[in-house]
Amino acid sequence: MRQRWHQWFVIGLVGISLGLQWTLLQSVAWTVMLFDRGSEMGWERALATTFDGRHPCALCRVVRAGREAEDQQTRTFGIPLVKTDMVQAEPSFALPAPLPGAMVVLRATDEHADRRAGEPPHQPPRLA
Repeated sequence: MRQRWHQWFVIGLVGISLGLQWTLLQSVAWTVMLFDRGSEMGWERALATTFDGRHPCALCRVVRAGREAEDQQTRTFGIPLVKTDMVQAEPSFALPAPLPGAMVVLRATDEHADRRAGEPPHQPPRLA
């Protein structure tokens, strides 16, 4: 049981380091806004006002302030520290395809072949 607790703790720390707490809070805010506004003004208008960004609720303001404060903390000595994405948007370099006929066949040299001459020192196991 203790090992599972440690696993969840590490997963939580990684999530916080990636800023997932703001994503979770924003999702909760959108869900609450959608249900509150859906009963008042209809679902189509509730969807439009929830996700347009011009009608934030109190929790949306807290999330925005938290993200801005976190962005301010990542700047040290005037040098912005940029969070890296897990998936790169553009390839950083591309390798060109080799030209036909430009392939060179290299033979592998085995420096230890003379030491391995003969049979193995013992019988290999029958069941592996």
